[in-house]
Amino acid sequence: MTPRDRVWAALQGEALDRPPVSFWGHSYHRESSAGDLVEATLEFHREYAWDWVKLNPRKHYHAEPWGVSYRYSGIANQKPVLEAWPVHGAADWAAIGGRAHDGGALGEQIEAVRMLRKRLPADVPMIETVFTPLAVLGEMVAEPGELRLHMRMNPVAVRAALEAVTATFEKFVRECVRAGAEGIYLATVDWASRDLLSPEEYREWARPFDLRVLAAAAGAPFNVLHVCKRRNLLLELADYPVSAFSWDANDPLNPTLAEALPRLAGAAMGGISFDASLSAPDPERFVAEYRRALGETGGRRWLTAPGCSIPPSTSPVNLKTIRSAALAARLAEEPLSD
Repeated sequence: MTPRDRVWAALQGEALDRPPVSFWGHSYHRESSAGDLVEATLEFHREYAWDWVKLNPRKHYHAEPWGVSYRYSGIANQKPVLEAWPVHGAADWAAIGGRAHDGGALGEQIEAVRMLRKRLPADVPMIETVFTPLAVLGEMVAEPGELRLHMRMNPVAVRAALEAVTATFEKFVRECVRAGAEGIYLATVDWASRDLLSPEEYREWARPFDLRVLAAAAGAPFNVLHVCKRRNLLLELADYPVSAFSWDANDPLNPTLAEALPRLAGAAMGGISFDASLSAPDPERFVAEYRRALGETGGRRWLTAPGCSIPPSTSPVNLKTIRSAALAARLAEEPLSD
């Protein structure tokens, strides 16, 4: 099977030779321009021949049109530091209006999608990372608790900002699909977790806006919902109209693959650790995780992937080991043996 055949079969629950596999992470020193991001992404794909590619841009690109900026050190493994944000008080929400969907950082991402699609092999699907509108608003304050406070104290102003951000990203997402993305990877970041919002609060403040962004990408075949963090609301969002659901299935406070898969409207994406453990060579741990995930899913409606973005310091030994385990699996004739 080609990578595209394999991914499409996994999404649709059809027979396939083995589950598709892909990993992604930040390259902090190579994510500040479309050209650098695309080159880093292509090098990573050439090294491991992943079955699909998730474009993994700097996380704050979503909020840069509204004045968010970070300071980079230029060191490969060092996260950038928040430098400026637009909302310091209630009155600042009035400035969070619509922005050009194809200018500035958003225009740069559209160009990155276009460049990457032209340079990737035609049989490798690619998707673009997009944050949910509430998550974009969460980048506009110094820390998430401040947005929660504004949601309680200034609900009208926050809803107006949500509307403006959603309208901007509806247009942006349509343009990404036109530029060649086969879908979006819609990430809830901190917000679809009981640590920040109850299911009822998420339905009120996030769900309607999430669904509008997904509707803008409805013609794409490979839309993914990534439900971040522990104590997540994955099962409350299980009816979202996406092809796959991504989450940290290894966190004991989240649903496992086996628990969630029967309840999801689409396929499952995940099952492999993404934290600092990937930085220390420990191949047998990840072979065990792969085998466990394969057993929980039967290898159907499952895409092998990390539970979230992997650290820049991730060991190539571990990635190659996971890739080799995936290549060794033969679902129809030769299931993995001990």
